[in-house]
Amino acid sequence: MTTTNFTGKTIYVPYMCDHAFVLAAGLESAGLKAEVLPATTDETFALGLENLVGKECSPCFTTTGDALQLARRPGFDPRASLLLMPTAGGPCRFGQYRVVQRDVLDDHGLQDLEIISMTADNSYQGFGDNPTQFRLLLWDGVVLVDLLQRLLFAHRPYEREPGQTDAVYQESLRRITEATRAGGGKRFDTELTWIAEAFAALPIQRDRPRLIIALVGEIYLRFNDYANQNIIRQVEAVGGEIVLSSMMEWLYFTNWEYIRKTKQVGRYGAMLTTRLADLYQRYREHRFARRVAHLLPHPYEATSKQLMQNLRPYYDTVLGTEAVLTLGEAIEMAKHGASGILSILPFSCMPGIISAGLAPRIRADFDNIPWLDVIFDAQGSTNFNTRLEAFMYQAAQYYHRVVVGNKARSGF
Repeated sequence: MTTTNFTGKTIYVPYMCDHAFVLAAGLESAGLKAEVLPATTDETFALGLENLVGKECSPCFTTTGDALQLARRPGFDPRASLLLMPTAGGPCRFGQYRVVQRDVLDDHGLQDLEIISMTADNSYQGFGDNPTQFRLLLWDGVVLVDLLQRLLFAHRPYEREPGQTDAVYQESLRRITEATRAGGGKRFDTELTWIAEAFAALPIQRDRPRLIIALVGEIYLRFNDYANQNIIRQVEAVGGEIVLSSMMEWLYFTNWEYIRKTKQVGRYGAMLTTRLADLYQRYREHRFARRVAHLLPHPYEATSKQLMQNLRPYYDTVLGTEAVLTLGEAIEMAKHGASGILSILPFSCMPGIISAGLAPRIRADFDNIPWLDVIFDAQGSTNFNTRLEAFMYQAAQYYHRVVVGNKARSGF
């Protein structure tokens, strides 16, 4: 963290995805004031773009525009405000967001609007006056939102009445957010029971199987509906069911990286502490996932170790970057019956380029599973619908040629 002076200030959380509501609620549970910024619009995106040079990746445009739009609110007081912008080390441009945004805010006379940051370098530890309690509460909330999104994507394509699944999802998200604000604990169990019953009661129709499409890639783009042009609904509209890489995946990976780095430099105390935290997080994930396992084909998260083992024939995992997750998760989903891989990335994203470069080797080892790299930049997409239709046709061919055959051989 860059500051501990929260007195009388509101922490503004950019809306990346619905996990932002849990983060803000967790801050409020700790006695702080927090607010999630509205989702990005064309206006705020243009505002971010016009204040940057255009070579940044698209999440930088959206979050910068959201921050500047906040400052335009009538009566906004930068001295009573804190802007939350996580960061990371390594080669990814994400680590430079807060640096360039500091310059942009200063250019607009907002020197008093402080940017506060958590970092992936220490697995996002050290937030607030009681970081352990906050981190455990936030983890529970993140797991519940991840499970809720899996329920959404596993049910919405099959609903009989359009809109019913979204309504249950929104009410469930509200309940998780309120439970987080109240400190979690048994309240999470109560709400998870309600959620499981509500999704089980949805009238759905599964007589026509859909193609399972894995959505992997850069974390902001795969979660943010504005930035990815509602790619999940586009896939559902042409006969697909999305399986989305989770937020848990990234947080488990930051643990894995921190354990590896602390072991390298002999910081065995820090390594052991993070190992214990990782074990506890895994226990909480499985405890919650068991409650909805009957509603999901694959409720549990693959371990970071498993993802790294998936990838070792193709890429040295010590090289890191988000490519290890994109590729490791793509392989994992291919093993579990995906009929196609959608990998999304910002324009000129280095981890995304690595993933795209290695994709042909992975495809070859999985019977040429269809793989589509989707690049998002400031210009929008002009031919994605055509590419998606072709991709889904290939996925259907792959399903009948490989997936059905594998199921028959395994006895399913």
